[in-house]
Amino acid sequence: MPNTPTPRDATRRDQEAIKQLAVASGLFSSDEVSFLDEPLEGFFDGSLQGHRWLVLEADGHPQAAAYLAPEPFADRMWNLYFIAVDPAAQGGGSGTTMVAFIESQLRALGPELARTLIVETSSTDAFASTRAFYERRGFEEEARIRQFYGPDDHKVVFWKSLV
Repeated sequence: MPNTPTPRDATRRDQEAIKQLAVASGLFSSDEVSFLDEPLEGFFDGSLQGHRWLVLEADGHPQAAAYLAPEPFADRMWNLYFIAVDPAAQGGGSGTTMVAFIESQLRALGPELARTLIVETSSTDAFASTRAFYERRGFEEEARIRQFYGPDDHKVVFWKSLV
């Protein structure tokens, strides 16, 4: 019988699995995924203070991963920079579990450290289900930055209060 997925802080042994999730979920190509090495290393060695890498573990392996950090120059705002779910687990509640865990972790910091959570995604049809996912979890579309990722590919910023 499969184990219940359990959210936790990422460890160094999760690094390759996180990168594999990023590629498998279509967020990055295998050529681009090395982009994650710097924020992962900064989290593991403590040089990126406040930054968090989380995984949702099932049957001994990360099924989902997320990266969030306080937004610099903003008042108690956090940015969910990355969330990826194994395609085999998509639609099964792993993303919802991960977002709920992120929100609970931030709320546990208290309103003096965490007030708002934002997340950014693409406006393309390929990310329509992603946008709908955030809306179903109570995020509101706050902004669109036209042609951010490329022609006809706008950055869509979602916002959610934590207090």
